Amino acid sequence: MLKQLKLERFKNFREAELALGPLTLLVGTNASGKSNLRDAFRFLHGVSRGYTLAEIIGEKWAEGGVLQWKGIRGGTREAAFMQAPTFALEMAFDGAENGQPRTLSYRIEVAVGPNGSPPRVKAERLLIEGKGPVFDSHPDSNAPPQTDPLHLGVRLRKEAQKGWVGPTVNFINERPVLSQIGEHPDVKLPKVKELVRQAMSALASMRFLDLSPEAMRLPSLPGQTVLGDRGENLSSVLQAICEKPELKQALVDWVRELTPLDASEFDFPPDQTGRILLTLVEGNGQRTSAYSASDGTLRFLAMIAALLGTQPARFYFFEELENGIHPTRLNLLLALIEQKVAQGNIQMVATSHSPQLLGFLGAKARESASLCYRLANQPEARIRRIMDIPEAARVLTGHDLARLHASGWLEDAVAFAEDRKTTP
Repeated sequence: MLKQLKLERFKNFREAELALGPLTLLVGTNASGKSNLRDAFRFLHGVSRGYTLAEIIGEKWAEGGVLQWKGIRGGTREAAFMQAPTFALEMAFDGAENGQPRTLSYRIEVAVGPNGSPPRVKAERLLIEGKGPVFDSHPDSNAPPQTDPLHLGVRLRKEAQKGWVGPTVNFINERPVLSQIGEHPDVKLPKVKELVRQAMSALASMRFLDLSPEAMRLPSLPGQTVLGDRGENLSSVLQAICEKPELKQALVDWVRELTPLDASEFDFPPDQTGRILLTLVEGNGQRTSAYSASDGTLRFLAMIAALLGTQPARFYFFEELENGIHPTRLNLLLALIEQKVAQGNIQMVATSHSPQLLGFLGAKARESASLCYRLANQPEARIRRIMDIPEAARVLTGHDLARLHASGWLEDAVAFAEDRKTTP
């Protein structure tokens, strides 16, 4: 499980921390930084895919001219806060060492470089909480010299128990060290490689769903069981779910709860190319294909496909979770999500502009909900856990969180608290 994301000079964050729970709901006005948090997660996911920094921030094209990776919005010029020369991201997550649970922390600092030069890794490390580095380019002692403009020198942890400082290995600085260690011929330390593998795995199983009705209406081939970020392969993913009776029944039950459709069956008729298209069959025989289904129904089906599918990711990021869902059904959608994340194998971060959705949060999810905000006449975005807002716990004993959010109380409360700090 991912536990905490730290941002330094990234996009419109000068310095901020986001605490992560099984479900982390992000609220805040437009331009408060919610989508920039998505970019931060995507950057770290790009590290796990072995891309160069230029590919992570820009684009990655596969052979044949197929776009494999869409870069970070704004490119290198807008990646760093107010044209700062570097930005840094740090992720803490659950891991293990010698069979014992440990918190690992991965940090990368990137020099964006002047126009015409590629971004490069300025500093990078992987730490075990309470036990020191697995690798570190800039340790507090015995730091390797950084004199080569094309490489980053990194100290590796010893295999022995006493002291951590082991050999120094040079890595190309146009690509994150984390993705190079496993294949580097000079790294022969099994424990280092295992801990690096855990870090890569923690960042790899991420999905960023920005669902498009057009993509969800496209036919797909049976066997395509990974839902695309825009909702591609929806029909074949749902077909795979329906092959398991218990999942199919759950799908039917949730569709009946969240839509006016009296769905009793799902059909997947093929076309002449063998591609299939979802058709919902109601109890009275009415058939509604994905072509005719409402955008909201398709969006909800895609969410179910992501959560119940045969190849789920461990981490999902949804933007504007409430889109296309009727306000009277938001509590049911949230119940499905909280039920799935409570099982411990899926984690979700979602943005929302819906006060109702925030108000429906259970007690545990409320502890992880955070507000993104900007103070008047201040350039940087900030993050505050809602329950850490001064007086929030007391006020919530007598007031509804949804109404507080709709009235702007959350932003007013953090602004008042910040003003008190600066007023003598």
